[in-house]
Amino acid sequence: MLTLAASASLAALGGAPVAWAAMGAAMGAAPRPTLQTRLFNFREDVSRETIEAIVAELKAFNNAPGVEGVLIGQNIIPTPFPTRFEWLYMVQPDAAPAEGGADAFAAFTRAAEALSRLCRNEAQCDLGSALPARFAAAPGVKVRHTVMFDFKPDASAEARERNVAAIRGMGKLPMVQHYVVQRTLAAALGPTAMEWQVIGDFASLDDYKAYSSAPVHLAIRDDFTAHTARVAFLDVAV
Repeated sequence: MLTLAASASLAALGGAPVAWAAMGAAMGAAPRPTLQTRLFNFREDVSRETIEAIVAELKAFNNAPGVEGVLIGQNIIPTPFPTRFEWLYMVQPDAAPAEGGADAFAAFTRAAEALSRLCRNEAQCDLGSALPARFAAAPGVKVRHTVMFDFKPDASAEARERNVAAIRGMGKLPMVQHYVVQRTLAAALGPTAMEWQVIGDFASLDDYKAYSSAPVHLAIRDDFTAHTARVAFLDVAV
């Protein structure tokens, strides 16, 4: 979605690490997240060995009690745009965790906190609407396109509705396998939290490229750029 729209710098997406362990208290009685997504860049001083170790640790939670699925990967499409991140992880909590599941998910949040301390910048969204089981693990999907964005404070309600409707319309393109456009639960939880998230799944890189260059996609670029304050995105092989 809007891979040609670079309306923010990574510096604007920096800030203090996300306090995942504190999110439950901050959300109070709000709906429990059904998908947590983070886009991030490691600091330059973090070694390859450290990166490989923490990536392996997070991947090990896939199918653990309390966790429906984990997806973690590196960006596959080079671009000069400063709003593209290099790494992504998604985690989907089990809607009805078995015994010990809560402890396993708490262990995941501790690992996520450790990762956060190694990052130079991050962007995050938590979605609360129900998603299919194992959505994070993306069975059958080859490429996942993830976008997070904030509207400008002065964007009118009509402009917001128009852009969200246009983005949702792109999910009807024939090369799209799955498409999610949702407002995050975590929009008020800190400088790294983004207001909206788009997830597009594709069966191949060629399908994603066809989507990215589709006339309907390019047609909404200018309106989207004019009304958004921050954009972050990443494409990962699944």
